[in-house]
Parts: sequence; C-alpha cells; structure tokens
Amino acid sequence: MIKNKTLSVFIFFVLQVLFLDAHGSPKKVDEKINSKDKLEKNYFPTTNVKGSLFFTLGALSESASSESLHFTYENKIRLNTSFKGTDNLLTVFESGNALNSPLMLDLQSKKGDNLKISTLLYKFELDDEYEAIIGPKMFGYHGLAGKSTAYNERIAILDGSNYTTSSGIGPGLGISNKKKNGLNASFKIASNSSQIDNESIHIISQIGLTKKDFGGTITTNLNDDFEAYGIATFYKPKNLPSISASIEYKDVDSGKTIKNWVFALQQGFQNKKVGIAVGTYNSEEKIGYEGWSEINISDKFKIIPVFFVRENNQVNPELGFSINTKFSY
Repeated sequence: MIKNKTLSVFIFFVLQVLFLDAHGSPKKVDEKINSKDKLEKNYFPTTNVKGSLFFTLGALSESASSESLHFTYENKIRLNTSFKGTDNLLTVFESGNALNSPLMLDLQSKKGDNLKISTLLYKFELDDEYEAIIGPKMFGYHGLAGKSTAYNERIAILDGSNYTTSSGIGPGLGISNKKKNGLNASFKIASNSSQIDNESIHIISQIGLTKKDFGGTITTNLNDDFEAYGIATFYKPKNLPSISASIEYKDVDSGKTIKNWVFALQQGFQNKKVGIAVGTYNSEEKIGYEGWSEINISDKFKIIPVFFVRENNQVNPELGFSINTKFSY
C-alpha cells in the first residue's frame, strides 16, 4: 500500500529537482536560457491537427461469437498546440466500436461511437535538461523519457509494458531528464480515477539508456493493487532486423506473481515494415505469436495485415487474421 509518507517524500523530491540545485540553492539562469526566453516571447502559438482512421476486418478460428467476421473502426484526431515552441498541449479525440471485438488488437479502439477526449496533457521544458508533464487524462507511458523497444507494440496483441506503465486513463504529473542520446530518468505520479489518493495513485519511475543503435529501460510501478518491475532492451544492427526483448513481474496483493515477456524482431524496407514477436498476452501467462506488415500505398494510405496465434484453455489455440487499412488526414 502506498502510504501518505511515501507520497510526501516523492513530492518533496520533485520540488527539490524543479527549484533547487545540488547544493540546495535556487537554480541560476544562464545566458543561454535568457536567449531562449527572448525567442519564446517572439513565438506565435501554433496548432497542428492530424487524424487517422482505421478499418479492421478480421476473423478468428475459435471465437465465442457466432459471427466469424468482425468489422470495426477507430478514429483519432490529434491537436498539438505550442505556445512557446518548446512546449506541447496534446488533445486527442477518439472513437471506435471494437469493445466487443474478440480480436483484441492494440490498434482497435474501444471508446464507443461518440467522439470523446481520450488524452489531454501539457508537456513543457523546465530548463535545458528537464521536462515536465501534467494533465487530467493520460496513459501511464506518457511523460517517460526512456525508449524501451524498437518494435511497434501498438499493432497486434503483445505488449512488453502491460504492467509497468499501466495506470489507466487519469490525471498525472511528472518530471524527466529529456536527453535523447544517453542516460535518462523519469518520475511520475498517475491515477486511475479523477482524484489522486492512496487507493488510486500510481508512482511510476524509470531509468534508461538511449543510443542510436541500442538502449533500454528499467521501470517500476507502485500502487495499492500491485507492484510491477520490468526491464527492456533493444538492439538495431545494420542491415538486419532490430531485436527487442522485455520482461516484467507483477506482484499482486494475494501474493501471486505474474510474468509478462516479449521477444520481437522488426525490419524496415523501401515501402513497408515487417514485425514478428512471441510472448505472453494475458494474466494467465498464455503464449501468443504475432506477425504483421505495414505497407505504404501512399503517404496517406497504408494496409496493415496482421496474423496471430493465441494459446488458451482449450485444446486448439485461437488463430486470428485481419486486414487493417489506415487513412491519415
């Protein structure tokens, strides 16, 4: 259980990082920051609007549904607004009718037919080294500076951070060292409800190393329901598929430990990407196998075939296949 004392210590630490240097005195503003402030004052606020629409037509060999074919959509509209050139106000509107789809692909939306806000957050620089994030609706991975994988886990059924970045969709605030080449660190308070208290709070921390060809992260998620710890790494050799691997452990109140792991390969070609992976896909540690290809028909139109095999409690595993079309606008 996350105690009030733990929360108080964490908030005190964040305030120390935000406002004090290592000697306990206020941080100095150097000439570079003054120059940046002048540029920010002359910056005109801008808003970029981007959207994506997915059509998913798929089927399962073993399904609880009487229908063999499943046809769903996902629609997302992203508004990125910058007031200074070094910040970003992100608003995502989303709708999708895949709530009852047995495919359960990551690229399917379960938000319902009514367009609603699924993400709302503000990210801004504190100085040349630190970045902060705050917002009423965000996912657990928002605000984490580390790069955990070179594999696209947002397409099929496998996810290497099912537990360590799982905090639901709710308010959060965090701080991170925003180095894109080298060591990085992130600390975040998140919640799975509209209020942040002992029962809903998630304290997520991460340290990572990001280089051009390799990297990884160590991530923890402490909350009232479970404690999760995970390590992830990736390597991108020249002219060969990237290699990504991760493993995480979730300790629940009952004393049970659940393990989640993924091993994945991904390769890019002239007009497409191909990925294959194996790992666990649910809390019962059942094994899943997936493969997909992202084919660029044009700059605004992609076709993404996906296939997967899921072990279950039946004699025969589930075999799934879908054709996904992505329209960007």
